[in-house]
Amino acid sequence: MEYLTDHFHEAPVWIVACLEEGMAVPTRGSGASIYPAVQNMLLAARALGLGATLDDPAPPVRKGGRSRAGSTTRVHSYAILPIGYPMGKFGPVGRGPLSDIVYQDRWGSPYRGV
Repeated sequence: MEYLTDHFHEAPVWIVACLEEGMAVPTRGSGASIYPAVQNMLLAARALGLGATLDDPAPPVRKGGRSRAGSTTRVHSYAILPIGYPMGKFGPVGRGPLSDIVYQDRWGSPYRGV
């Protein structure tokens, strides 16, 4: 099985979404405002025919990336977006039936309104 991280080096562009904070250790809500911006970047890439995906940098990647970028411990990365022209099939995006993903009252109980 292949993983996205096996192909990171092939992406010509990486966007690393970061936030400079006043504390060395981020809180649970830190960086929450980054994800709407990341979503817009993903949508824009798709509209331009580019492949992109959201990945959460693992702690060793964060630490190594921080030193390579010259940032301080107050700068925290929250997302990496590898962007490039996709290989293989890249067509319209489809969605499965709502009844497979929308539940009522508890997990796994199909929503009767769909």
